[in-house]
Amino acid sequence: MHSSSPKKTAAELQLERTKRIDSIVWINGAILGSIFLSIVYQLFHVQVEALVALWTYGLGEMTEDMTKVGVAIDLLARLPLDLIHSYEALVPNNPIFYKACTSGVAYALGDFVSQIYQGRTLSDFDLPRSFRSGAAGFIGHGPLCHHWLNFMETHLDFNGAWWATGIKVMADLTIWAVFLNAAYSFIIGALAMRHPQQVWEDVKTTSWPALRSAWRFWPFVHTISFSHAVPLDLKLLWVDAMEVVWVTILSKVANEDKNAKLKEDPNLITVDVKESRNVSPPLEIELAVANELQRKDLEPKHAFQLSQSVLSSTWPLLAMWPVLYAGYQLEHLLGLV
Repeated sequence: MHSSSPKKTAAELQLERTKRIDSIVWINGAILGSIFLSIVYQLFHVQVEALVALWTYGLGEMTEDMTKVGVAIDLLARLPLDLIHSYEALVPNNPIFYKACTSGVAYALGDFVSQIYQGRTLSDFDLPRSFRSGAAGFIGHGPLCHHWLNFMETHLDFNGAWWATGIKVMADLTIWAVFLNAAYSFIIGALAMRHPQQVWEDVKTTSWPALRSAWRFWPFVHTISFSHAVPLDLKLLWVDAMEVVWVTILSKVANEDKNAKLKEDPNLITVDVKESRNVSPPLEIELAVANELQRKDLEPKHAFQLSQSVLSSTWPLLAMWPVLYAGYQLEHLLGLV
């Protein structure tokens, strides 16, 4: 006779599921908490120790207008610039490594933000996805952009001409953008153990949407990125910070668009932003929004409509030139050129 184990009741299955979710919550919470505390310590431990010492020990002889509160406020007010100067002093020691770390943190943070806007919690947060994105930023974006920025400063600066910044922006948002998206795709594909041919097909599919997405935001940002107002060693930090801002904007748009469509039609199956393993977080969100919008308009486009679509994507590349000239004049007034 064969003995068979009794089937579990629905209550027992639900209890097991609850225990698994609880364990995931604790694991994700512990990992994220450890990362957060480590970052906070590395960034602020000097200032925190200074504040503790300030309140523990006397200041010695002080002027009448000098108080512990005043010193503490001054210390905190200088904190942002102190952090930037510390980073700028640190980068020349090992530029590729520190810029790789910068992009790794930015890419992981960007993916983290996109998952938050999807409504994920500690119970279903995809930490491996964020780590893969951060690894791609560390391996690819940081080191590659270090060499690219140096190349542009050396060969595309044209002795500081005002229009040189525009040339840099055009080169960055065409040739370099296509290459970087492909490089990112293959890195993510390798980390996910995908076949190179599959990744290549995805690259061909996403290259044009990636450019269109970039042209909506980056031309005006890069009028600052590639200007003389931002030192060379801080350019990647600025770009990565704006990358997180861009992810946040697109995540918010994607979430609001999904909620609006659900209000109009509760039975609508919305497209969540899922990792397709081949595109950066900003593009991924942009494609999700585009897919949603296409549900209402599947009719073929006429030629003039396509022209309007291209113009709506490329107008920032045209509108940035007056901004570049005005910015160049401002740099002259400030003595930056």
